[in-house]
Amino acid sequence: MSYREALEDNIRIGKDKCGFEVYYPECHICGVPVATWAYKKGVKITCPKCRSFFSEIRKVGNNFLATEKKVRKLEAAIKRISKVAPIEKYQRAYDVIKRNIDRPGWFQSTEEIMTALELVRKGLKIRHQVKIFNYSIDFVIPEYKVALEIDGRPFHGKDHADKQRKRDEVIIWKLGEDWEIIHIDTDNINANVTKLVPAIKAVLKSRKKTSL
Repeated sequence: MSYREALEDNIRIGKDKCGFEVYYPECHICGVPVATWAYKKGVKITCPKCRSFFSEIRKVGNNFLATEKKVRKLEAAIKRISKVAPIEKYQRAYDVIKRNIDRPGWFQSTEEIMTALELVRKGLKIRHQVKIFNYSIDFVIPEYKVALEIDGRPFHGKDHADKQRKRDEVIIWKLGEDWEIIHIDTDNINANVTKLVPAIKAVLKSRKKTSL
């Protein structure tokens, strides 16, 4: 079938070093002949160079769309914060987050962005989406030795609790026993983001007393 269709379409036909038929249809974009062992009428052929070029174009487009989505989340974060605090206090933090908004894997939710804005506003140096083995920590705050996790919809059940405990143990083992993991749910971030840093300090103080 390939041979007959190739003849009908005036496709050049040759042989490879093993004697098998090779067809040379033209790339539908640039017109360069592309070697293939099969030919089917009506199927568009793309040469490796054109395929690579358009793959990069799609990648750039996808990255642009991802960044646009995160920019919208940044604007949503600013809007939510403006309801509970003077937004002009967040100008420097906004500029910092805006500069880093296109980093892959960063700022996946509006609440993560709100958290970052508040921590930066408070002058804290933070690291975002830190990889620990197979886990990823939302925020690491070296000054406080805190791994901060922003949790979405709460999960219930022993299995989830066991997985969470194991995860936290592995993270603490890697960071050091003097580190703490603090989980804050998104509802609290939305309602009380300006109280985030005092809340972290209160948790650390409470745990320190408990360990004595």
